[in-house]
Amino acid sequence: MIRIIIKSKGGKAKLCPKATQDLKLNTENRDAAIQADHIQYGPLNVDEPGDYWKDIAEFWNTSESAAKKSLCGNCVAFDISPKMKDCMPGETSDDDGELGYCWMHHFKCHSARSCRTWAKGGPIKDDKKSDEWQDKNKDSLNEKKKKQQKGKKTARRKAKRKSKAKKSGDRCTRIAKRKYDVWPSAYASGAVVKCRQGKIWKGLSENQEKGLEIKIRKALREEGGAAGMDALVKHTKSNETEIKSAIKDMGDVGVHEDGDYILDDGKSIDVTEAKKKKAGTESSKENSLSDWFGRKGGSGKSKGWVDCNTCRKDKKTGKKKCKSCGRQEGEKRSKYPACRPTPGACDERGKGSSWGKKSSKRKKK
Repeated sequence: MIRIIIKSKGGKAKLCPKATQDLKLNTENRDAAIQADHIQYGPLNVDEPGDYWKDIAEFWNTSESAAKKSLCGNCVAFDISPKMKDCMPGETSDDDGELGYCWMHHFKCHSARSCRTWAKGGPIKDDKKSDEWQDKNKDSLNEKKKKQQKGKKTARRKAKRKSKAKKSGDRCTRIAKRKYDVWPSAYASGAVVKCRQGKIWKGLSENQEKGLEIKIRKALREEGGAAGMDALVKHTKSNETEIKSAIKDMGDVGVHEDGDYILDDGKSIDVTEAKKKKAGTESSKENSLSDWFGRKGGSGKSKGWVDCNTCRKDKKTGKKKCKSCGRQEGEKRSKYPACRPTPGACDERGKGSSWGKKSSKRKKK
């Protein structure tokens, strides 16, 4: 864009109004004046005005003939001064009139048209008067420029936030990423689907930290993937009501028929020595809680994982036999269950911190 500077006699050099040099800006301002209800710049075609003069006459509560005399050409803000004509591109007149600059709405307008904000007292014909209008409009133009810049910054910020949100996923995805240690994973993806269906995390804010949920998962991992309420209370230092409330929103924690809680995150449990085989190798074969419950690990018709603390070697066969991890109603055991998928998995290293310890109920006795 070429910036033209006009110097008034005896005055400081002034820039031409931006709209006279920038076709895009001029068009935007003109179209805004056409569409705005309080301006209604027109008629678009001077030779075929349609109902324009009738409508504007009704707006002004006057006759059509009187309205046709109230034109841009005699409006107080219509500038056709010599300096302004130098700002205009090429020829500025035709058979219907001439082109001038509107200081009210900041675009190049035609003398044969009009608008609802017309005011008597024009046109502006001398440079001194033109300079006065330019000085008066300086503050409003600067304010308008500031608003435009602020609007652009706001739009950029919104676009940035939208782009970031799109990149990081929706609310359910963001919560799942925070809750699950492994991403992407089948378990985390399943939780996202449940969240979108409204089955879990309904009232959970994505910015809200669920410290208790983290503690519950940690406790279950340390207990070999399953634990009773006593162990969870001890690990998390929370009461039963708080733990049960937290577990309701945890899509990766299920409840066994005997009341124990099972973690279904598909993650192997780390052992103390990195080179040794990880505990839970067998558990990686399970894809869901139904697989967990359906597995035949115990003797007889019992299903599910086995309690490694109950394993004994059969004298006849030499094979290891273990009781089911899920205790029967009223059944008491000397130690808290140490669960593994199969008797063979009990030989793997990486026991939970409370394995082999007497249960809290037995301690009380």
